[in-house]
Amino acid sequence: MSKKTKEKFIPSAEQMALWPDVSGNDINGLGEGKIRPPSPIYWQTPDLTPFGPLMQFFEDMAPRDEKLYQTQMKTNAIRAASIPPKSSTKIEKTPEEWSSLIKKVGLESSGEIIGITKMRPEWVIDTFNVPYENVIIVGVKMDFDQLKTAPKVPAAVEVIKQYGRAHLVSNAIATWIHKQGWNAISYGGSNNVPMLLVPPALECGFGELGKHGSIINREYGSTLRLGAVVSDMPLNMDINDQFGVDDFCLNCKACQNACPPDAIGSDKKMVRGVTKWYVDFDKCLPYFNENIGCGICLAVCPWSLPDVPQNLIKKLAKKRNKEVDNENDR
Repeated sequence: MSKKTKEKFIPSAEQMALWPDVSGNDINGLGEGKIRPPSPIYWQTPDLTPFGPLMQFFEDMAPRDEKLYQTQMKTNAIRAASIPPKSSTKIEKTPEEWSSLIKKVGLESSGEIIGITKMRPEWVIDTFNVPYENVIIVGVKMDFDQLKTAPKVPAAVEVIKQYGRAHLVSNAIATWIHKQGWNAISYGGSNNVPMLLVPPALECGFGELGKHGSIINREYGSTLRLGAVVSDMPLNMDINDQFGVDDFCLNCKACQNACPPDAIGSDKKMVRGVTKWYVDFDKCLPYFNENIGCGICLAVCPWSLPDVPQNLIKKLAKKRNKEVDNENDR
């Protein structure tokens, strides 16, 4: 039986008329061998990026769905909420104590995972300044039953809802830090964030980068959405977590085969001095814009299935142990 041919996606003429005379891949630094800060490209103030008109196109394409609208309004309200001013009394504790307390606050505020790492210049978008060097990353999980409907409205509602929750947790952490007399800024996890969130999340132990360009976590798979807080509070840094995702993605083609615009390749790319999995921006964005933010790659990822990540980790560990044994026998 012949393999079913994937229908070729053709972007609308209306959208392509708004496409700038520059490649998004070039802005992202595809093929560049030198480490540098990223440039604004999407989900920033429209006048900061040549793709600003396409951001408006995305908004205009959103279906007139009441639940989608109400969820967006609720998330917007969370994002607009102000953080109470910093206390004039600074409390002193050890970095270990502060780190433990911050994670407790984040988890009690509905976060699934909280990590801490040190800011790097190459994570800050080049038109912004981030004033504090300690980064607290918040992870919240999406409901798989909603995610698996991508690219339909229920999946889009879930994405917006969980970004709202990430903002809520980030705000709670920043508010708590201010009460202790230290500086903090909550960046939530969606529009106008002045820094990348995936690299620090990887650095502080959230998991590994998948072929689909998103984090794969050992417990929550590909279902995480992120938020961030930066602070001058002295904190202990977490370590990264590797459990075989890279090898798994080399041999898996689930997201690659499912991607309608063929934006996911089989090989890693050099991007701003780092070799990593990369999703072709110029192929991905047109489909993303016309399909409520898509999300198909996350929905079909084997790691997204409930209760599957731990089984996959065991299989990968067994495979690695066998390979080590074979090496020792030579």
